[in-house]
Amino acid sequence: MEPTDLRRLAAVPVFAGLGPAELRRLLDRSVLRTARPGTVLAVRGQPAEQVIVVEAGTLTGVHDTADGKRLRLGDFTAPCAVDKSAVLDGGGHTATWLAATVLRYRLVPAGELLRLIDDVPAVRRHVLAHLARGLRDRQAELVRTSYADAGTRVAAWLVAAAGRTGRRVPLPGAQQGLAESVGMTRVSVNRALRTLADAGLVRVEPGAVVVLAPELLAARAAATC
Repeated sequence: MEPTDLRRLAAVPVFAGLGPAELRRLLDRSVLRTARPGTVLAVRGQPAEQVIVVEAGTLTGVHDTADGKRLRLGDFTAPCAVDKSAVLDGGGHTATWLAATVLRYRLVPAGELLRLIDDVPAVRRHVLAHLARGLRDRQAELVRTSYADAGTRVAAWLVAAAGRTGRRVPLPGAQQGLAESVGMTRVSVNRALRTLADAGLVRVEPGAVVVLAPELLAARAAATC
């Protein structure tokens, strides 16, 4: 067991409050793996017997419909642990999880997360706060999906992404990936980006969007809130 393994695990927010003994226990009971881009790590609906802990790289969650449409539920960059809610409710994975980049990840048994939630207040508070933020985000997204125009929906996605990456926002899978992320067609996303660019809010580059006016873009994103 290398000290770097402990540091990588301690960098994952849900485990940040654990002491060395608890971290070593997780390392002893988990399995470390790597994956190439496009590798499926878990399929939506299958039992969530482990928590996927991303130590390096980016993981994407998708929902594929029966008629072949894909909704991209988010891109999750290390360090992070995904699909904790699937462990909590026992209802199976909430998404199909794909490696977006070369991935180093660890599979932690679901029972270990449940034990930590029961025994460690810091872990319990983190999980509860994570679920509460997720609920707020879903409610805001429902409002945007129901009432907002395409420009507002794309602006909201860019604002959230810029908060993680900075002003230059890489597009997941180019404009098609962005369309899957906001539940729109690629044509609609292209038009929305042109509208935002014409207003001086963003600049569109190959594979990325540069936010030029963060405050104005945020105001555009909040148009229906």
